[in-house]
Amino acid sequence: MRFLDKYAARDKALLRLEREHNRLHRALHDAPVVPLETPYQRGWTKTYVLREDIRRRADVGVFRTVLAAVNRDIWSRTRDFVQSDGSRYNLRPRIIPALEWQRIAWTAAQRRLFTYGAWKDEVPPQRWLRRRRLLAVGFTIANPWWLEEELRPCMVTHRRADLPEVRGRLAEIDARMQHTRGWERLSHIHGHSQWWWRSENPRIAHFRADLALREIDE
Repeated sequence: MRFLDKYAARDKALLRLEREHNRLHRALHDAPVVPLETPYQRGWTKTYVLREDIRRRADVGVFRTVLAAVNRDIWSRTRDFVQSDGSRYNLRPRIIPALEWQRIAWTAAQRRLFTYGAWKDEVPPQRWLRRRRLLAVGFTIANPWWLEEELRPCMVTHRRADLPEVRGRLAEIDARMQHTRGWERLSHIHGHSQWWWRSENPRIAHFRADLALREIDE
């Protein structure tokens, strides 16, 4: 075997392991969902419902259509909906973007419930840019007086089927990749930036120190 052939064979073996790793992850993701024998509660959810007096109105259909478009669910591990930093989870109606607004055939009565502007969306996922939270531009409910929050227990009734053989093979591949630094080599093969492992990998800490001293000397 020539000198470079062993490196080509190593790279091919790493690529085969990567393809197998991806196939196994897809198998876990596509595993069938099976019902649980005993459902259990995991946290709480909040959502919007119509007020009792609104449900008795003749034009309740107007409010039900709007509610279906702006309703949301938020989840919390505790009943008081307080985050770990002490701030609260706040339920807010969904903000409808302008392009989506144009595609919806709202009636005049439904349009009167909305207002247009830039809003601070508190429901995740939130978008950030340079440590500043971006505002969401669109239409939202001007005054949600006709809505009320409903607290519900979050019940887990189904789960994905467990595949122990797949998980065991994934663990073997991950262990081999960590031991041989295979993920770093694959990142180089695919042309990806490797700053994330160069700054964290303790195995090459001395290389980083030598490089820093060389830059100081230059």
